[in-house]
Parts: sequence; structure tokens; C-alpha cells
Amino acid sequence: MSNKPGASRLRPYSLIIASLALVISMASLLLVLNSSQKSALGTNPDQARMHEMFRAYLLENPEILPEAIAILRQRDEAAQQQRLQALASDRWDDIRKDAYSPTIGPDDAAVTVVEYYDYRCPFCRRAHPDMVRLLEEHGDNIRYVFKQFPVLDRDGENGVSHFAARAAIAASKQEVFPAFHEKLMTHEGSLNKGVILDFAEALKLDMGRFRSDMDDPALSAYFEQTINLARMIGISGTPTYVINGQVLAGAQGYDAILDLVEKTRN
Repeated sequence: MSNKPGASRLRPYSLIIASLALVISMASLLLVLNSSQKSALGTNPDQARMHEMFRAYLLENPEILPEAIAILRQRDEAAQQQRLQALASDRWDDIRKDAYSPTIGPDDAAVTVVEYYDYRCPFCRRAHPDMVRLLEEHGDNIRYVFKQFPVLDRDGENGVSHFAARAAIAASKQEVFPAFHEKLMTHEGSLNKGVILDFAEALKLDMGRFRSDMDDPALSAYFEQTINLARMIGISGTPTYVINGQVLAGAQGYDAILDLVEKTRN
């Protein structure tokens, strides 16, 4: 997948590795051509001359290597994007439906927007106003799915991202998800577990029920399934939007989201 603007990424080195592989392959080819030149001349003079011309051209024009690497990168990105789109379309029902993701909007809306996000992701926070505006201006025709994707935790399930995701789902069970989500996304400063609990108390939630819902062991399986499916498809960063089966990766702005909404409208 390409490095889309405004996205927290999990695989930042794949293209660098691919580029280095091309350079190594080119260098290896030169060595092979050089070492096999004499034997080739003895068996196939035309082939040997072609190899020598190719070798000489590379040695005299090493500047073509960056161009070749750029072409390889473009092809790699295009292939990854095609694969991602195909898999996302194939698994669309699994993406848009689950038992835990909070939703806003009519179930029979012409467009379903699924946003994969992590409450600790700065790009998700930056993109939050895009979601707010989209629902304000087109909410009657959109079903918006808030897909918890807590991938920034180094501590796994004990991390703040998982804690926030559990809290959001628990808040949705008391029908205050929009207000709770807004508090988490617009909080200035570092997000921590104490702040998250303070938000729940400020919204006057039933804290006993809230904690019980957060501790639901089924949520662990839900997070694991969500993350595994996303990674299988090729979704690796936040925010990522899947709109009627089409993928938009990164915080690319309101216009990009609306454009895909209009293109995929049933």
C-alpha cells in the first residue's frame, strides 16, 4: 500500500526493502554477466554480445537505477492497492457488520462508511472534524460504523488504546457513544486511563455497568478478529475508511471522503 497522507503505519519499510532488493539484483546481474562473458562467447556469440552491451549500458548510465526503483515502487503500490480493494470488496459484509462497533445513521442507508481508528492516533484526531461534517451534512443517507482498531499499544490489551476502545463500546451500551467519542477525540494532551474514566463519570454513566461492560471477555476476541481481518485484507494504518467496499487510507480530508461516498452511492 502506498504511504497515504495522514496515516499511522505499521509497515514503513516494505518499499525500502523492495528498492534495496532491486539494487542488489542489478549488482548481482552485473557480476554474473562479467563472470560468464567468456563462456557465453564460446557457446552463443549473439547472446554474449547482448549481455556485454547491457552490462556496459548499466555501468555507463547508473542514473537509471533510481528510475527503475521508482517504477518498481509504483508497480508495487498499484498491485497492493488492487489486492486491498479486491479483498475489502470480497469481505465487505464482514467489515460492515459486527456485534460491537457503534453505529450512527439508518440501517438501510445508501452508503455505509466504516472508519478504522485508534483513539491515540494523531491523524485520527485530525480527521475527526471530517466525520462530524459528513454526518452533519449527509447523515440522513449514511450509516457510519466506528470500527475499533487499537493497534498503537505496545502493552497489548493492557494499553490505553485497548482501554479506550473498550470504554467506547461500553459507553455505546448506555447510548452516549457520540458524546463519549467526541470527548476522546478532542481531548488535548496525552490520553490515559484516568482521563477516560473521568469522561465516563462526567457523562453520568452507570459506572458499575460501565466497568462490567468494559470487562466483557468477548471484547478480546472481537479486537483480535477485527485486527486479523484488517491485516489479512491489507489495512495496516489509521485512519482507514472503507466506503461501500472501497478503501480510502489516511486522513486525506473531507473532500476525498465525500467524493468516494458519492461514487459508491447505491
